Amino acid sequence: MLMSDKRSVSHGSWRLAVVQTVEQATQMAIEFVRKYYSFVYPVATRKENSRWIVDLDISYFRPSYVRVKILSETGALEDFKVTLGPLL
Repeated sequence: MLMSDKRSVSHGSWRLAVVQTVEQATQMAIEFVRKYYSFVYPVATRKENSRWIVDLDISYFRPSYVRVKILSETGALEDFKVTLGPLL
């Protein structure tokens, strides 16, 4: 990424970056979820309005997923939800 493409927002002690691509959103979600789960595999990433929605598989053996919502303008985590069973 070029230096001119790196835009960020300072939020307290956190430095949050504008999330512009699917790859950036997916990587941010994976880094967050890996704090809590050892197995993380991306399933889908999409942008709806001003947020990225990233679905991640978090289980080797049974259907378990995490849906992470990231604000595209600030890179802030808006919400995450764990689903045990099929992803709807």
